[in-house]
Amino acid sequence: MDSRLAALAGRQGGAFSAAEAVARGVPEAELPRAVATGELVRVRRGAYVHRRQWDAADLAGRFRLECLAVARTRRGDALSHHAALSLHGLPLWSYDPRRIDLVANVAQGVVRGGLHLHPGGRRTFLVDGLLVVPVAEAVVRTAVTMGFECAVVAGDAALHARLVTEEELRTEVARVSPHQGRKRAQAAVDRMDPAAESVGESRTRMVLQNLGMRYESQKVLCDDHGRFLARVDFLVEGVVLEFDGRIKYQRDGDVDGADAAEVVWREKQREDVIRRQGHAVERVIWPELDRPGLIGARIRAARRPALQHTE
Repeated sequence: MDSRLAALAGRQGGAFSAAEAVARGVPEAELPRAVATGELVRVRRGAYVHRRQWDAADLAGRFRLECLAVARTRRGDALSHHAALSLHGLPLWSYDPRRIDLVANVAQGVVRGGLHLHPGGRRTFLVDGLLVVPVAEAVVRTAVTMGFECAVVAGDAALHARLVTEEELRTEVARVSPHQGRKRAQAAVDRMDPAAESVGESRTRMVLQNLGMRYESQKVLCDDHGRFLARVDFLVEGVVLEFDGRIKYQRDGDVDGADAAEVVWREKQREDVIRRQGHAVERVIWPELDRPGLIGARIRAARRPALQHTE
């Protein structure tokens, strides 16, 4: 591959446009040749990604690379909706990776070349040298197009990181017309929680909400003298519920240099302390989030011994 292409991709996070390559003196014929040899990936018309970065990325990373490349073919337009969330560094869940939205110079929403273009006019930000809409607008518009779960996962993360405020989200909801889906956007914002610390916690909370169970997020447990014992993901009707992504068990060591076995041992001690306070402990793993009935049944079963104990 032409060294100028490699340098261009390196400077721009792995993505570039055909126009940018030609402007740096790369012959137009070099682009299809590099695609044919597997050195480049053509993600859309005129939009390219270096093969090395593409192969190293997961699905969300590839979507971000595609957004970067496409945005470079449309200077002056701003990435919007879940494409903007990707550039803002927010997590994506339950989204369409084939769809890219931009705010452009159009009178009304239109699909051109597979891209969804929307009328603009409001402020934008630069992220990695590219225009994107503000976080609040991206979250709310994602609720309209991608749905509740995608917007809540990203909105939780944005609120937790203080990238946006609840007031900004509600102001943005008011800009959505009723026929565009204002009720859908409002429902998503109403159920966001800045206490959520991960995608797994956000999804677990949505399961609890759908089950109609009473819960407290990031609940601090203390002993009878008010001394701190533990902070748990959820306290659900007396049962401690923790989302277990297993990250803490897979890491090589914690801040004290303890190995994975030590981490597991500390977690067991923590659970013993919680149980001695009369709380059953249940854990939820990724596959179980798609089985809300199972989670509800386990919580109800865990509650029964505690209720019998208090009678």
